[in-house]
Amino acid sequence: MRSVLAEEPGLAAELVEPAPGALLAPLVTPPLTERQAAGLDLILEGFLLHHGTPRHLRPSGAGREVLAGDWCYANGLVRIAEAGDLFVVEALADLIALGAGIVAAGDRDGLVPLWRATTAVIAARSGPGRDADAERFLRAQDALRRTGDASALAGIADALPPTPGLEEAFAR
Repeated sequence: MRSVLAEEPGLAAELVEPAPGALLAPLVTPPLTERQAAGLDLILEGFLLHHGTPRHLRPSGAGREVLAGDWCYANGLVRIAEAGDLFVVEALADLIALGAGIVAAGDRDGLVPLWRATTAVIAARSGPGRDADAERFLRAQDALRRTGDASALAGIADALPPTPGLEEAFAR
């Protein structure tokens, strides 16, 4: 992902050496290609620029976090969308929106389960359409949306290996 950010002239000067951890791409490669996994990490970086502690970028000017975050979101979604799986694109769009809602509500505890569960459902994808994992995820997402309860998402996320550093990256 660093090479993608380094290619963008407006971001290259703001690159920093990331701390280890908080990487989701290794959890989804395969089934995502390396390019799509980098897209997922770009989306995470975008979210962290807006709502946490970014891993790869430290924008220097006022408001640059928002612009850099939007650039990461857009470029990440383009890479993910190349696979043509609209469920995954929708899951990531909901992830961004639900995550922003969690931050706005002032309770960041749901961020890690939301991100990990979304990653888990993406990693479990075997093609277009909805399967049992996708239906379980959608119900868990709906519970978060309706009640603010992320426990069903946490149950899904438990199937993944640990993601050290993710919780710290979301703390602001």
